[in-house]
Amino acid sequence: MTETISTSRATLDLHALLGPHLQQVLTACQPHTGTVTRIEACTGGNVSHVARIHGENGQVIVKVRGRRFARIKHISTDPALIAVEHRALTLYHQALPDLFPQILAFLPDAYAMVITDVFPDGRSWREHLDERLATAEECARLGYALTRIHHATTGLPPVREGDGDDRFREEHAYGYCLRTAGHPVLNDACRRLDALPGRQLVLGDVCPKNLSLASGRAAFVDLDNVHLGSPLYDVGYLLAHIVLHHLTRPAAQHKVATAFLDAYTLPGPARPWRSDALLAAVTAGVMLYRLEARVVPYPPTAPPATTDRFRRQILHLLDTSPFTVTDLLDAAAQREMP
Repeated sequence: MTETISTSRATLDLHALLGPHLQQVLTACQPHTGTVTRIEACTGGNVSHVARIHGENGQVIVKVRGRRFARIKHISTDPALIAVEHRALTLYHQALPDLFPQILAFLPDAYAMVITDVFPDGRSWREHLDERLATAEECARLGYALTRIHHATTGLPPVREGDGDDRFREEHAYGYCLRTAGHPVLNDACRRLDALPGRQLVLGDVCPKNLSLASGRAAFVDLDNVHLGSPLYDVGYLLAHIVLHHLTRPAAQHKVATAFLDAYTLPGPARPWRSDALLAAVTAGVMLYRLEARVVPYPPTAPPATTDRFRRQILHLLDTSPFTVTDLLDAAAQREMP
């Protein structure tokens, strides 16, 4: 049964968030949707509140930033920071309009954006992975898409003023993620990432909940974490999630991870992934970040016994470092490591 906008829970939540700006936002949607018929809450994002606005002529996405993170209520934030994502999305869509949403309206007083809906089936890749395995073709498509993104965004300006991108990298990419486990190998990986040549814009949060592979395409959303850094960080971040989502299917794990890595080509000098100890360390750090979920929640990708075993394997690899990506894949597949 169709839910009317006057009674839907999503509408009430959006009204509570936007207050007097709700009508302004809905008016900005109407040139693209026609008369609004339904408002649907989108789940998965930790920072911004996201809704899909349905109308007689189509649908759009509304993102609103509040004074606290959407799914981590104890973390306060400045809603005006939505302007950073606005700048990032503007740059990325201009560079690669087939991979990123288009901004249809930016309403700074409401801390809101209206953007195109680039999920053809209305679902993230994470939602599909919760029901089935990835395919090698999908993962290769991801590798090619991430290559295109990193090559297209080389040389683009930072999205934050002054040293804002450097501070964001230290506090979020490193502080929330790689350094949260407190392991010296991961602390050293942060230093080694910063020493790599070719610092540029990176997505910072490229994971299954923030992308779509429906209809044979690739699309990326949620650019809150775009910052100046190393492309290798994005590669390790996405690789970690591909592996975590296949912990219960070890036979498929090497196939999909290899398809992704073989399809990806880092900007700059070649770094063969099979022997890249830094990529292995970054990937391991992101895995711990998700498995331990000390600050940022991530729904489980496997039963507790499986994730606990893998977490111990990761810590063993870190304690006996160096190790390779192949070692990580073998540990995830429950094979004996050399």
